Amino acid sequence: MNKYFIILIIFSFSIVSAFSQNVQIQIFSPRELTGRKALLVTQERGFASIVHSIKLSPYPINLQMDQDLLPDLYRLNVAQIKGSLSFFLEPGTQIFLDTTDLAKSVVIHSKSNPQWKLFYDSIQQPSNERLIAYTSAETRARKQGNTDSLNYWIDKKVLEKEELLSKTSEFILKNPGSFVSLYLLKNNWFTLKNKRIFEKLDVSLAGHRNYKLLKGKSL
Repeated sequence: MNKYFIILIIFSFSIVSAFSQNVQIQIFSPRELTGRKALLVTQERGFASIVHSIKLSPYPINLQMDQDLLPDLYRLNVAQIKGSLSFFLEPGTQIFLDTTDLAKSVVIHSKSNPQWKLFYDSIQQPSNERLIAYTSAETRARKQGNTDSLNYWIDKKVLEKEELLSKTSEFILKNPGSFVSLYLLKNNWFTLKNKRIFEKLDVSLAGHRNYKLLKGKSL
C-alpha cells in the first residue's frame, strides 16, 4: 500500500429527525493507523469548533449532521500526522489521505473542492505568504527602531488585507452559485455586508443554513 489511503464519505439520506441526516464515513487506512484519533472540525474565521472526534478503523462510522449544514468547509486532523486537510464535506466526497502530510491529501468527487482549491491556491495562500513576510519585516523594523520602515510595512499589510477582500468579492460575484462563495461571504460578512453581494447569490443555495443566516442579517 502506498502512502495514500482513502476516506470514502458516503451519505445515507434516511432522515433520523426533521433536521438531521445519517452521514456514514468509511476510512480505509494502513493497519498501523487503526485506533488513531482523528478530529473533524468546522472552519470558521479565527476559530474552529470540534464537530466529531473519531478513531480510524476499517469499519464505517455513522455521524448525525443537520441537513442544512452541508456542503461546508471542514478540517480533518489526525493524531501524529503532520498538517491538516481543509475540504468541503458533501455527498460523495473521496479523500486520498497523505499519511506524511495531511495538507497534501487529494480530494475528489466533490463539486465544491475544485472551487475551494482555486480560491485557496490562487488568492488566499499567496496573500497569507505575503502577510507573513510583511509581518516579519515589520518586526525587524520595530526592533531596529526604524520608524519609516515600520510604517511602510504596516501600510503594506493594510493594503494586502484590502486586496484580499477585493479579490474575495470578485470570486464570489463570479461564482454566485457556489457553496464556497457562500462560505466566504459568511466569513467576511462584516466587511462585505454593505456591498450588496448577498443579493447576487444564486437561490440554489437557499436551503443552506449559511444562506438563511445571511438573509436574516441582510434584511
